[in-house]
Amino acid sequence: MDELVAGTDPGVTPTWDALPPGVRTFLVDVVGTLMNVGILAAVAVLIAGAIVWGFGSLSNRPGVGSVGVKILAIAAVVAIVCAGANAAIGFFAGQGVAIFS
Repeated sequence: MDELVAGTDPGVTPTWDALPPGVRTFLVDVVGTLMNVGILAAVAVLIAGAIVWGFGSLSNRPGVGSVGVKILAIAAVVAIVCAGANAAIGFFAGQGVAIFS
């Protein structure tokens, strides 16, 4: 069995030929819309988390305040992941091309 040596081309390329015409555009549009909805939802939850945190801090209820902080942190991470998904996919796709070519 031959080993794959660095710098060789395995001959694997992505193809959209199996899909009917127009499906690729539809899928790209759907994913883009879902990412936009994800960012908007994360920002809404971020605001709600800040309100819960403030309510917990002002009413001397540290349990509620800590829940608000957790909501805030998770919503911030979700917003960053949704916003950076396109760049991350582009980066790792470029790494794959660099590795296999």
